[in-house]
Amino acid sequence: MQLRTPPRDAGDLPLEARSADEIGVAVIIPAYRQPGLLPEAILSVLEQQGPVLAAAIVVDDGCPEPETARTALDFAAAYPGRVFLLRRRNGGLSAARNTGIDFALSAFPACRALHFLDADNRLHPHVLARALAALDAAPPGIGWVYPDIDEFGGHAHWTTGGDFSVLQMLTCNYCDAGSVIRREMAEAGLRFDESMRDGFEDWDFWLSAAGRGWRGQHLPAAGFLYRRRPESMLAASERLRPLLLGQLQRKHAALLTPRRLLALEAEEAPRFALHTPDEGAVRLVVDPGTPGHSLTPAAARERLLAAMERPAAAQHPEMLCFTEAATLDLLAKAGVLHMVFWWAERLLREAQVVALEIVPTQEPVLALERPGRADGHVAGAPLLLARSQVLWEAAGDPSPRWIESLQDPQPQPITALLRLHLPMEAPVSSPIALRLLLLEVAALARLRRQRSALPAGWKQEYRTPRGRMAAEAQALAGLGPILPRLPQPGRREIGFLLPLFSFAGLEKVVLNQAALLRSRGWRTHLIVLGTGRIQRGADFTRSFDSVLLIDGLGENAVAWEGGYFGAGVSHFGGSAAARDVLGVLAGLDVVVNVHSLAGQALMAPLRRLGVRTFGGLHLIEHGPHGEPRGTPHVQAAYEHAYDGIMVISEQLRDWCVGAGIPPRKLHLVRNAPGYPTRPARVAAALAARQRHRHRPLQVLFLGRLDWQKGLDRLAEMISRGDAGLRWRIVGRAVLEEGPAPELGVPVEPPVFRPEELDELYAWADVLVVPSRFEGVPLVVLEAQRMGCAVIATDVGAVAEVIRDGEDGILVPHHQPEEAIIAGFVAALARLAADRAGLQAMGAAAAARVARAGWAQTMQDFLAHLDTLVPPEIPARPLPERRTMTHATDVPA
Repeated sequence: MQLRTPPRDAGDLPLEARSADEIGVAVIIPAYRQPGLLPEAILSVLEQQGPVLAAAIVVDDGCPEPETARTALDFAAAYPGRVFLLRRRNGGLSAARNTGIDFALSAFPACRALHFLDADNRLHPHVLARALAALDAAPPGIGWVYPDIDEFGGHAHWTTGGDFSVLQMLTCNYCDAGSVIRREMAEAGLRFDESMRDGFEDWDFWLSAAGRGWRGQHLPAAGFLYRRRPESMLAASERLRPLLLGQLQRKHAALLTPRRLLALEAEEAPRFALHTPDEGAVRLVVDPGTPGHSLTPAAARERLLAAMERPAAAQHPEMLCFTEAATLDLLAKAGVLHMVFWWAERLLREAQVVALEIVPTQEPVLALERPGRADGHVAGAPLLLARSQVLWEAAGDPSPRWIESLQDPQPQPITALLRLHLPMEAPVSSPIALRLLLLEVAALARLRRQRSALPAGWKQEYRTPRGRMAAEAQALAGLGPILPRLPQPGRREIGFLLPLFSFAGLEKVVLNQAALLRSRGWRTHLIVLGTGRIQRGADFTRSFDSVLLIDGLGENAVAWEGGYFGAGVSHFGGSAAARDVLGVLAGLDVVVNVHSLAGQALMAPLRRLGVRTFGGLHLIEHGPHGEPRGTPHVQAAYEHAYDGIMVISEQLRDWCVGAGIPPRKLHLVRNAPGYPTRPARVAAALAARQRHRHRPLQVLFLGRLDWQKGLDRLAEMISRGDAGLRWRIVGRAVLEEGPAPELGVPVEPPVFRPEELDELYAWADVLVVPSRFEGVPLVVLEAQRMGCAVIATDVGAVAEVIRDGEDGILVPHHQPEEAIIAGFVAALARLAADRAGLQAMGAAAAARVARAGWAQTMQDFLAHLDTLVPPEIPARPLPERRTMTHATDVPA
């Protein structure tokens, strides 16, 4: 074969033998079965122009064609010190490249960069000079420069322009192996995976580099030429694409963790553009509660224009929010900011605009409704969200009827409404949000007129649009959009998942557990999966940083027939909406599922994502025939999906062991009174009973007026008991439908404030608890603390907090109804006659409960959590908001 001598000019370095110290770039050319194309690749290296000398390292990967080695040897003889031949057993493309890397690092101490050139590709003469200049000018974190894909053989040309994005790389490989990398990347140990012989090894290489903190940079007009043939290794790889993608995802799972994805989204692709006139800027954020990046309105529009012109190369938030800072502050203080934005994002899948209406309520409730069409609420809505693409298209419409209709009493049905009920005095209404939206559409229309025709690039685009790349990357992890809430430096995140939330005992337990965790540095969140309305008392904000209400997504789909030993099995986990709820939970460190049946199906995927999962069990329920049922049975079916399970009693722990739950997973976290009270208040109640020991016995029933609580038994004991007893019945029906039995005593509404509860317990001499099933009722512990004796059916774990005859009375439950009622009547008569015994019983109960508190009962569990999720050293505070004045200042 006759070798062609590369052209020379006055600026060229001489072609005679060179020392290794002169080689600045090592070009590694794996060679296998392409001897006819290899000379073009080698010559394109020798023809490189510029001040830095390049060497071609041909790696014969066990090629069966003798011409491959012969060609390389001929070049090496003609260009000593410039062309090298390495021979090895066949190991695949990755092994060949790694052999070349190791040789280059050892042979060329002055080599600054490496380039990977396949034997069928070519380089224009200035590729390596341009690449080295770009690397020299780039920050140290830029590890490689990558070219466009300019084909020969085929006729397509593909752009890879725009700032480098790890999120985009997770869904699409746009860095060809024919890139130039810094020597430092290879010296740090980065190599191609030799086990990946079926393809995508270059995609894996770049993801590995990104995982180590390196980033790439696009090299415009690089001059790299890619040979495209209808049948090639790439074509074979594409046929195995699902298999290879699964391999990549498993290997780079660290890049797909929810927190990493959310951090990448905040860095590379902010989700929301917040237009707030009082700030005088547009903030680009993932989390609306964080500063994000600030732009002038004009710069934000230029960025939006760039995203419309080149959607795969430039990014602008997909959603625009129009509001005032005071509205965002109000939502943040109420703990519902992220809930509002999460729901608005879901609604924007179908609606053009989402309006938020804030309705005051005097009740201690929090509610979120989605009534559908917004009707006339848009004009006064304090917050509006719309998709950027929708507003851009409206700006190009000479008469956007639907935009104009937003000012009408009945906007078009493409507008959706979120109605938020908050405990507050006056409604929140403002015309500012709509005015901002209309002004923005007008400003975008002027910008579009100035740019009447969008420039058409001559190169094709194949990458994921940057507006969707975060969602597509999150989908790879099995998630819908991750809740737009960034973790707070130095704080761990824990969420309590419940099917409903009222002022019952179970909710009080959760409130106290959350409050203690919050006092220990955790950020606590309540997620209610199954209702859009909860009761929220004064102590709610002491317990929770945020709340998210989710309902109407199919969470009530349950299979009772064919379940697990009679327990229901949730169908929610297989639904599309479940991915959205997983996105809510996936950013947490710990999730505690407290009786949410729909949530059971979400625990296994959460655990695979690295979230620690715990169950919270409070009682075994019973059906109308006394048969056991309820959440503990469901928990046994899903036990494998949990790191641990909290139980409130030894009785419940023993049941779980008997149901096959490993004892090591069970954590005994006993209940304590639902609220704190002053010791002086307890002493005053004890003293008052002593002074008034001759008055008629005062008996209290406090709780839900439902069948479970034995309301029919209560009616019978009132009618049969001593007429001299003074009764008070406090509560309301929560779970039951239909008329309650006639009690013969006025029913007082429920009370929730600690001082009101203390007054009730201090008034009573005796509390009656005639329940059919219970866990460890807080009402018992709270009454005991105030020296009030308790008469209760011996159900659940009540016997663990009442010593029969010492600090209360237990009525056996496994007997006929008549005997149970008679037992309560007899116990009341006995205590009415024996006031000294009653006083001793109350004092013993008060002394016993005084020794217990939530800090004591949760001590071991908190230590366990610290082992699983160690506290972090507090990080530095978030930087101040950065003002950007030019679109080019913004990372795209």
